[in-house]
Amino acid sequence: MPISRIGPKLVYFAHVPKCAGSSIENYLRERFGRLALLDRQHLSRPPSDRWSCTSPQHIDWVSLMRMFPEDFFSEVFTVVRHPVGRAVSAYRFQSEVEGTVTEGMSFADWLRDVAAQRSVDPHRFDNHSRPQTEFLPPEGTLPCTVFHLEHGLDAVIPYLDELAGDQGGPRAMGHVLQAKEPTSGPLTPTTEEIALIAEIYAADFARFGYVPDSKKPLAPAPDLSPEFAASNAAARARARRPVNRLASRVRTKVRKWQG
Repeated sequence: MPISRIGPKLVYFAHVPKCAGSSIENYLRERFGRLALLDRQHLSRPPSDRWSCTSPQHIDWVSLMRMFPEDFFSEVFTVVRHPVGRAVSAYRFQSEVEGTVTEGMSFADWLRDVAAQRSVDPHRFDNHSRPQTEFLPPEGTLPCTVFHLEHGLDAVIPYLDELAGDQGGPRAMGHVLQAKEPTSGPLTPTTEEIALIAEIYAADFARFGYVPDSKKPLAPAPDLSPEFAASNAAARARARRPVNRLASRVRTKVRKWQG
């Protein structure tokens, strides 16, 4: 539950795991300073030293509301992702990085296991497999601005410009923690696996405007002004220069060390 102070506003970024949340957090920190309730070293600590079931940035909304009054935040925003792509990403991360998937367990069997364990261990896998809608205020309650990962992250920048009342931050959004292709090749879900995902994450499909057989959301991409598009293109060109790419890698390592 990263909280950023933007002028007089306390802005809550609902970090849905496997939806480029680290990239958003890096941008917020670079532009507005250190975030509250963000701990990227949480899982590196022995279980006896952890204060919560999950990393604080992966908290679900019900748990958050036990600690914060509903009107505590000035703004709430999030980035969501097609449930199929997110499920594939979570499975790969747990199998290739975290090592929590039993060797030889298929994607379909992992999905069945996720569904079976939801009631007894809802915080499993640091909430990576939890439905996205559970990280957000229930529909019809607190307003929440939703961005779709398939549209790119840059639309978040004008939104933050409006909150801040200025355009002082970077004009392009970096993307960290992008998964590499596994040595066994890409994972293409079968018809059965897509049906399982549609069943497990039915609330996400309904709330965020996704359908199983289309990779794009039903909602159109946000309109970006010509002025922002020009500054965004220039910022991306600068970021591709070798010296700036090196500087970006150094900043990423420093952020990882700082937590």
